[in-house]
Amino acid sequence: MPIYKQYQLNSFSKLWVWHITENEEELIKYVSLGLNCTNRLEAITHTNHRKGFLAVRSLLNFANISPDNLHYSNNGKPYLLNGPHISFSHTNDFAAIAVGKSPIGVDVERHRTKVKRVAQKFVNPKDQAPLDTIAALTDLWCVKESMYKAISIPGIRMSKDISVDLRIPDQGVATYKNDIYDIFRYVWNGHSCAVILKNQL
Repeated sequence: MPIYKQYQLNSFSKLWVWHITENEEELIKYVSLGLNCTNRLEAITHTNHRKGFLAVRSLLNFANISPDNLHYSNNGKPYLLNGPHISFSHTNDFAAIAVGKSPIGVDVERHRTKVKRVAQKFVNPKDQAPLDTIAALTDLWCVKESMYKAISIPGIRMSKDISVDLRIPDQGVATYKNDIYDIFRYVWNGHSCAVILKNQL
């Protein structure tokens, strides 16, 4: 299907979400892949990952960003040459891209009981966030994953180096050292989504 949701985060930043209901043959009709993207797609063996890859490229088209302008750093972070900051994420059912003028990260996760088993890997004692439900833990997990993508420094420990305050509904603030990041949070169809945007003030 076309765009499932679209959000204007601030004056310079946007989030696009795609609900993946198509099969691979249908998704590929939305995109025109260059050699680089074609090679990356051919290297992906899992069907759901291939569909997520194609859904992200479909979102790039809707955002008027050519997939040929997308590149990857040595640690796998996507970036645009001479363009805004970009981040993307996908699950089996949804794909999302976020674009902004400052460092940005996005993550989408389905609500699953597994999040309870891995909570010690991302919950910081300094976090001010509800932890009593799978949905709440998934929200926090999305925020930490988004922060990891936005910061893009190997070796960051989510449970020690990143702290968040999620007491404001649908928003929040995250910190890493002296840097402050604004949080935008969304929930739909049993999924959580978080976008992190470095505060430029």
